[in-house]
Amino acid sequence: MFRISRLIIVFFLLLFGLAFHLKNNLLIELDYYIGTTMPLPLSIIVVIALCVGALLGVLASLPIIIKLKQQKFRLEKQIKNSNKEINNLRVMPVKD
Repeated sequence: MFRISRLIIVFFLLLFGLAFHLKNNLLIELDYYIGTTMPLPLSIIVVIALCVGALLGVLASLPIIIKLKQQKFRLEKQIKNSNKEINNLRVMPVKD
């Protein structure tokens, strides 16, 4: 069921992208500080900008993700050691 819903969402996104491209197919020349680009359709420029933004977002969050994964592994190791200690204490005879 999840696979079908994901396929439907991808289909509608592609349809939306095609409609956006057909409405905005004018050629635009992008000027930046160093020079200019060759004329590209507006829809292509928007897609490139979105991809660059997503990539920068992932790169910006990468240090936090790595730090959290290291903390997770450390805590899992601590839990494993605590469980071993609890099991060892359960096996020991009680001295009165």
